[in-house]
Amino acid sequence: MGFFKKRAGNGTRRASRLWKQRFKKFGIAALGVVVLVCAVAGLWRSGSFARAAQAASSGVMASTSNAGFRVSEIVVTGRVHVSQEDILSRLGIHEGSPLFAVDLNAAQKNLAGLSWIKSVTVSRRLPGRIAVNVTERTPAALWQYQKKISVVDDSGAVLAADNIDAYKGLPLVVGADAGKYAGALITMLKAEPSVAEMVSSAARVGSRRWDLHLKNGVVVMLPEKDAELALSRLARVEEKNHIFGKSITTVDLRLPDRMVVDANVVKDQKPVKKENI
Repeated sequence: MGFFKKRAGNGTRRASRLWKQRFKKFGIAALGVVVLVCAVAGLWRSGSFARAAQAASSGVMASTSNAGFRVSEIVVTGRVHVSQEDILSRLGIHEGSPLFAVDLNAAQKNLAGLSWIKSVTVSRRLPGRIAVNVTERTPAALWQYQKKISVVDDSGAVLAADNIDAYKGLPLVVGADAGKYAGALITMLKAEPSVAEMVSSAARVGSRRWDLHLKNGVVVMLPEKDAELALSRLARVEEKNHIFGKSITTVDLRLPDRMVVDANVVKDQKPVKKENI
């Protein structure tokens, strides 16, 4: 029994010495980490760390530039309406600049500020090319509001245009929020080409519905809801009865179960009453 007690005592003392050695090593390591963290924090607060990083970055840029990695060409693809000058001006990249110093994210953000640009990517092409790929917005309509006419895309985004006459072939929409809903109206009209070809403009009424002004002076009043269905019904009636060629002033489609047609007053004749179709 004494033998086992003695061995146990020796083992305990040996284990104790091992743990003391481990704690000592751990303490030294922990102290080293603390010192390192404090040193880095001191450098960060003093600005030395940032200056060192900036100096290292400048050195790398200078080395790559000296090795021939400089901006020598800017290639723009996808451009139709937005001018090359506007793109280069917003890009802010100059020939001879270090290629790897170009901030691609900032360049893309600057170009996205141009009204015609829907999306854009800016990338590097070694050894010295900056590639700019542009996807432009598509002009969809002319929007008239408060005596001002603007070009808009199908989402209602206003597109900068110096010459509005260049877009006079686009449909005209009138009203405070007409530009915003022009795309949906155009899509609806495309489904009924026999009616669409007769439309000269469309007025947004009460921010709720549309009045279509036809080339022959007839006004078609679309309903607030189910306008597509009402327009389809009108197209079928036109194909069958050719009502647009008759002496009418308005076609009221606001009632879901009927179409009310108001006819012109003919000279020397009594006024023609409204007819339900």
